[in-house]
Amino acid sequence: MIVTEQVKAELEELARTCIRLGEEERPEMVWLKKRYERFRKTEGIFKKTEADELIYAKMYASLPQKSSDTLKIRYWRTGRHMPVNRSQCVAFGRAMDLSEEEQRELLISYCDRCDRTFGTEPEPETPEGRIYEQRRSRLDELAAEYLDKIHPIRRMRMGVRRQDMKHYLRHFYYMDARAYLGQKNHKGSEKHFDSINYDSEFSRQMLLLGEIPRRSMIRHIIIFAQPFLNRRLVSEYLEGFGYLPLTEKHTTARGSHLDRLILGFLKLYEESCRGMDPAECSVWLQEAYQCLDVCLGEKEDLRFLYFKALKG
Repeated sequence: MIVTEQVKAELEELARTCIRLGEEERPEMVWLKKRYERFRKTEGIFKKTEADELIYAKMYASLPQKSSDTLKIRYWRTGRHMPVNRSQCVAFGRAMDLSEEEQRELLISYCDRCDRTFGTEPEPETPEGRIYEQRRSRLDELAAEYLDKIHPIRRMRMGVRRQDMKHYLRHFYYMDARAYLGQKNHKGSEKHFDSINYDSEFSRQMLLLGEIPRRSMIRHIIIFAQPFLNRRLVSEYLEGFGYLPLTEKHTTARGSHLDRLILGFLKLYEESCRGMDPAECSVWLQEAYQCLDVCLGEKEDLRFLYFKALKG
């Protein structure tokens, strides 16, 4: 074991702290409540029910017919629930007359989403297309660097020719994610079809199409970039893909202190692996994350290297 008992204890404390903090009010709610109060003041509305009715009317271009119509507005502004999709989030912000910068803050911080989505690959010559191409190029480069780090012996064991490595990206990624969770390789698990249940989601995300959760993008960055990781690098990649950088007080839409957990984990990594060779760093990352994952238990929103395709 490379991970020391002292580090294990610090990982356990980090997990306990982040789980406990998740029971408190989201810091993002403080920001939203201030914007809501500003909206009421600007509109000259004293009662919150009237403000909710106005927001509803501006969102749906019709007056609420019954009291339950505005219930979701109250839930959104109090943090009890979140808008179910991006269009609702955007409409909610516009109804409160948020500025363009505040609207972006609502998306990337309060709703924990990317600043934009791509339904299809946009035309390259359009402003949207140029942003898409820039982000795709960054992700493709990150994935290519990951494949370059695959040891030739591992590639040969799987019978993969060097020129075919890109075709096996999903499978290498899937098997590495399993290793972080401490899942043992069963007979035949190095075969390409073992990861086929992750093909559709992974392929779409590698094309940057549709809504890609921030936690998923964090996972891609960490798995692709390791062992050459640090807090600054992860944040820079997140910003480059249109997400909020790692921010200690930021919480997920469900209120989990994921950023604090990752920042703490990477801080321990930087301190513990200073001077180690890359192979030892990779082993440390796997061992440390396995320890952390056990401490997190069923808190899936905090298990940043876990995804549903790995279940079972």
